[in-house]
Amino acid sequence: MKDIILQKVSVFPPLDDTVNEVLAICDNPDSTVMDLTKVVEKDPMLTANILKSANSPLYGFSREIKSISHAISIFGMEMIKGFAFSSFLQKKPDLNLTPYNISPKDFSLISQKQNAFILRWYKGDKEALEALSLPSFLMEIGKIILSNIVIEHNKIKEFQNAINNCRNLDEIKNFEERVFGITNEEVAAMILEEWNFAPQMYNSIKYLIEPEKAEKNIQTFCASLKAVKSIITTSNFEINEAKEFSFKIIDEFGLNKDKFEYAYKEILEVEEIEI
Repeated sequence: MKDIILQKVSVFPPLDDTVNEVLAICDNPDSTVMDLTKVVEKDPMLTANILKSANSPLYGFSREIKSISHAISIFGMEMIKGFAFSSFLQKKPDLNLTPYNISPKDFSLISQKQNAFILRWYKGDKEALEALSLPSFLMEIGKIILSNIVIEHNKIKEFQNAINNCRNLDEIKNFEERVFGITNEEVAAMILEEWNFAPQMYNSIKYLIEPEKAEKNIQTFCASLKAVKSIITTSNFEINEAKEFSFKIIDEFGLNKDKFEYAYKEILEVEEIEI
């Protein structure tokens, strides 16, 4: 099974011109907001997604954002990378996550909510936001490949039933390892490595379920992603159990529980938004 997964990772769609240009500008210390604005505005879907998000209650900005340059200024370049990847995945014509009981629209919304949760939790912590912003957008993408395999084997119903019986991320990990020999987080990390991401970036997702196995300098990042993924999830976890599961992670790795609870309250109160 791992050979099949490796083959699918190797042929996963290469990044389009918009994403590559956004990455190049964001990674160039001499780039300006206007440089990035020009690239974003060439892509209508990306432009629409950024402005819609900037004006949604999910991010909680106090006044209307009317221009891309303004949106980039308040979001920051790392966030724009995430929006670029989100728009890129939305363009994928065969995006089908039925085995995980989610639609392409739900997939985009969940990824954006996970990112917004991180943004509120770590507001003011530049180092953490730079490390977590993009992974928070992309930590579910491994499910695209695993879903494809389930569909090819005509095992959708059986897979859905098993996923629905999982009560937390650890149980999903155990189930995926039995079925595929690998977790969706490990597949996501493989995709990011294929796209030439930095090791810290893809390893923060790879070791998300078992942060203690990561290098010391990224364990708290892995744990933070796990805590968020437990609450804002593609699965139908019981919310109080999910919250307790997250609190155990937060306590184990010494994360800020008060700020987590603030983010939880803010994000969970946001009504469904259109993506």
